[in-house]
Amino acid sequence: MSEPHVIIAGGGVAGLSLGLTLHQIGVPFTVVEAVAELKPLGVGINVQPNAVRELMDMGITADGLDKVGVSVREWALVGQQGQDIYAETRGTVLSD
Repeated sequence: MSEPHVIIAGGGVAGLSLGLTLHQIGVPFTVVEAVAELKPLGVGINVQPNAVRELMDMGITADGLDKVGVSVREWALVGQQGQDIYAETRGTVLSD
């Protein structure tokens, strides 16, 4: 019987995370992406604590996250005219 080869549909967060995990356990895979070239979208991804734990389980270090991420100090809802509606402290500020 031949070794399985996994096809991953999509090079987004989930697809690349799966690829990293498969690589770590020695399973061959191919990521298939719809776009020819990946470009920054100018948007952010808010990574919650559970997701950070999963990233660290995959071997991504806190220093690695610091190099590509932006620390968040506050989560806020802002109205259409820019008025503050609600805000709460977030991130490592909570443990300081």
